[in-house]
Amino acid sequence: MKKVTYLLMAVVLLFSLSFFSQSLIHSFEYTHDLNNDNSGSTFELSERFVYEGKYSTIIVPSGESAETKMAFELSGDRLSNWLGNDTLRLAVYTKPVASLKPNKFFLGMADVTEGWKWVDGIFSETEPKDGWNIVEYKLTDKMKDVMPDGKYMLYFSFMHTQGVTNIPLKDPFYVDNLIVLNSEEPEIERIYIWSMDSEEEIGTFGNDNTGAKFELVKDLAAEGLYAMKVIPDGEAIEAKIAIELSGEKVPLWMGRNEVTMNVYIPKENKIKPTMYFLGMADVTSGWEWVGGVFSDTQASPGWNKVKFEIAGNMSNLMERNKYMIYLAFGGFNEDNVKTPLYEPFYVDGIFVEKSSKPTVEELLAMVPISVKEEVQNLLELEDEPLLEEIQKRAFLYFWNEANPTNGLIKDRSTKDSPASIAAVGMGLSAIPIGIERGWVSYDEGYERVLTTLTTFANGKVEGMNGFFYHFVDMNTGKRTGSSEISSIDTAILISGALTAGAYFKDTEIEELANTLYENVNWQWMLDGGNTLSMGYKPEAGFLGARWDSFNEGLLAYVLAIGSPTYPISPDSWDKIFRPVKNDTYIYLPQETLFVYQYPNIWIDYRDKEDKYANYFNNAEAATRYNWLFTVQNRFKYETYDMDIWGLSASDGPTGYKAYGAVDGNHDGTVAPYASISSIPFTYDLSMNAIRGMLSKYGPLVWGEYGFYSAFNVDEAWFSDQYIGIDQGDIILMIENYRTGMIWDLFMSNEHIQEALNKIGFIDKVSDYAVTPWYVDEYRRLLTSSEEKLALAPRLKQSIEIDGDLSEWKDIPRYSVTEDMNVPAGGIIPVDKRSQVLHSYFQATWDDENLYLAADVFDEYVVVNITPDDIGGYYRTDSIEFYINPNVAGSNAGLFKLAVLPFDTEGNVQAVRHEDSNPGPLSKTAPKVEVASSRTDYGYIIELKIPFEYLGITNPQPNLKLGFSYTIHNSNKKDASLGEYVRENIISWNPLPDIWANPQNWGTLELTE
Repeated sequence: MKKVTYLLMAVVLLFSLSFFSQSLIHSFEYTHDLNNDNSGSTFELSERFVYEGKYSTIIVPSGESAETKMAFELSGDRLSNWLGNDTLRLAVYTKPVASLKPNKFFLGMADVTEGWKWVDGIFSETEPKDGWNIVEYKLTDKMKDVMPDGKYMLYFSFMHTQGVTNIPLKDPFYVDNLIVLNSEEPEIERIYIWSMDSEEEIGTFGNDNTGAKFELVKDLAAEGLYAMKVIPDGEAIEAKIAIELSGEKVPLWMGRNEVTMNVYIPKENKIKPTMYFLGMADVTSGWEWVGGVFSDTQASPGWNKVKFEIAGNMSNLMERNKYMIYLAFGGFNEDNVKTPLYEPFYVDGIFVEKSSKPTVEELLAMVPISVKEEVQNLLELEDEPLLEEIQKRAFLYFWNEANPTNGLIKDRSTKDSPASIAAVGMGLSAIPIGIERGWVSYDEGYERVLTTLTTFANGKVEGMNGFFYHFVDMNTGKRTGSSEISSIDTAILISGALTAGAYFKDTEIEELANTLYENVNWQWMLDGGNTLSMGYKPEAGFLGARWDSFNEGLLAYVLAIGSPTYPISPDSWDKIFRPVKNDTYIYLPQETLFVYQYPNIWIDYRDKEDKYANYFNNAEAATRYNWLFTVQNRFKYETYDMDIWGLSASDGPTGYKAYGAVDGNHDGTVAPYASISSIPFTYDLSMNAIRGMLSKYGPLVWGEYGFYSAFNVDEAWFSDQYIGIDQGDIILMIENYRTGMIWDLFMSNEHIQEALNKIGFIDKVSDYAVTPWYVDEYRRLLTSSEEKLALAPRLKQSIEIDGDLSEWKDIPRYSVTEDMNVPAGGIIPVDKRSQVLHSYFQATWDDENLYLAADVFDEYVVVNITPDDIGGYYRTDSIEFYINPNVAGSNAGLFKLAVLPFDTEGNVQAVRHEDSNPGPLSKTAPKVEVASSRTDYGYIIELKIPFEYLGITNPQPNLKLGFSYTIHNSNKKDASLGEYVRENIISWNPLPDIWANPQNWGTLELTE
């Protein structure tokens, strides 16, 4: 137990505790061994005011004795714990409403080994206060000098002293967690960041749009005085607490690796919170996710200490930044289905501490010798048998982590994991490999596949229109949590079914696989558009996100275009936005490696190309870039090395994250599957990675099913879990490298061949990734068809920044129309037939300032950003002005201003965004003036920007600035607070990634 003293930190009202190596003397979880030493006091258990564990002991004074006493025997294990220590600490709680409270504390000791002999006594110097106190006793030499096989009595006296008189106590008080420690041993600090002892503090907490309410309660506490009652709304799938972490609290959090939250669950609650998640976002100048972790704490009725292990960016904060902490609580019904909480529970205090973590070397030393020998044996294998063993271990995941009665396969290897339909698809593809390699018999494999497909074909898995929920219950097949009906995960399932169907040709399995494919209504998933939606939720409709940019969604399009029953137009293939990196390959900006691999698992793109790319070569180029990026960063992160690489979506020290080979999207975490599954593209790099990971960290990264999900040497963090889709990627791609079997089976399907023909694929041997035609076409897209020039005449009369453009009537206006759509992933063009969205902008200047105005025509202005949600304006209706003063010879750097016309309180907000000095204007450009106003047709933005922020001291006519203007738009009338709802982007320079390419901006010229 780690019970420690705390002291109130003035100014910031934080509790700081420190503790040493300590041992428990009495838990006070029971009272049968306590006596009152003839003081008349009695003892009861309490579950309400508890400092540690599930219970404390209530001491009820007699009301007559001058001293209230408690005594118990010190012998056996207790005495062993006592030896070698010098300090005793007792947690004592007194209620603020008590008439008299103990203010003096005495500890006496007697030797009762043979008779009764006084040893010594000591008063505590602790000055108590209301609430929980840590009463500390410094043991005397006589009290420390005990016989290991002796028997002693400890006598605790509690008194209320006025002058020299002890006045009998009458009101009950509580004691808990008596520990002994050695004060000379190294100290570990525990700091309470939030005490939850005042209505003022609780009033600053939010519920992250979950409807939860918070109240201060005085009838229970785990630290300090009081606790906070959390009242869920009974409708949200999770109850949440959102707390700002800023100012003096940030340094206290920094460098800690454990966060603990005291949670009380009433025993009468029918649905109890048993899932706990801690998330963090950086909200300094926008909203950027930092990370999140689940707690492993198994909570039960009564008080619990819910612990979260944090690392990386969740621990290494920037001192001057502002963060939001999100605490999520989830409950499950008797069928293990996530269910909204509706009964109150309690939280009392959140503290951080830095516990000692073993080094990588220490972790390796603790691994059993049998595991080390196994890894050494692997390293001695030739490449082919080594690959075979890796495949076999991955196969065993799909065989062992499945429900044999229905074929559903766990999403991950945790005890209570739901099934993932994508993992099922991977498993169906893996079974032919297992049969061919002799790991299971033909009959065993046939029965497992038949069971699985029958489960889906007979409606035992929940879904709609042939699509299925992403995650379902392992036993019932019912939707779990708030998961979506997923188009890509259904595509992976169908790909696996068709692969198995081709292997078991002319059997019931083939018939069932074809039926499942025919049942999928791809036209429905278009949701009236020309690209596939990512999914559907019955409570909200189709997801706003679409498969409209290059990623793993290519697989779904081949299936949809080739569908024998609900085919979509092959024109949809051309609606996918395909950015090109340095004329080399089509890429995903986040550079998450799995997106290049997944379509290549089933579709044999070798020596084939459409008008855009050879997608096999494209994946090879992306893989080599992923390796190169890792190698170039190996001096920044200890994990990375010449032979240890692979940045992709995976577990990490701060939870699951879509890592990738781009700055800001990696933290030293490597996912073994990423490099291993690239083996068809980069055999040399992949084999080096396999051997490199085994030779350096093998005993920590290798287990029952092969390579674990991820590891991070910099954080001494090694996952002990497996993820189904990662295991599938490994076994299937290794098989494609070794025999091409998965490609051969899937490509034998006539509908897949028909889809590739409709799209326009041709057989062609080439060494490029992007076709020469598309390289030229993309260059054309990146280049303006005409140079844009806007004139800014010198101001002839003063302008007041008030959102009124009447003073601008003689200044030229430049238009941004519905046709000037910016091509980008997740963004749809403006529908001119049913939508109003266009704008005009103007510019003028005087000797000190540049003035800008925007007049936006928008049929519905979405307002869903709160005043403290600074910088996330691109998520909703907003505008941006981009200025490049370097064109004028300035060294000030880019000046990019994002403006939200109205926050939820009706005020205009503006920040500098992704430029040379990003952040709130109050810190980065406090002299900038901005105003907004509503109009009958939309809104107006008016700005005054001092030239000093552009590094221009003497503006003159003919001075030219790089310039562009962009409008972000949404029409979602029911947008939730903070929700990403952007649908359209139009710009004066409607080019891909215009905000990041100042060379493609237009020109703003000052005139007389």
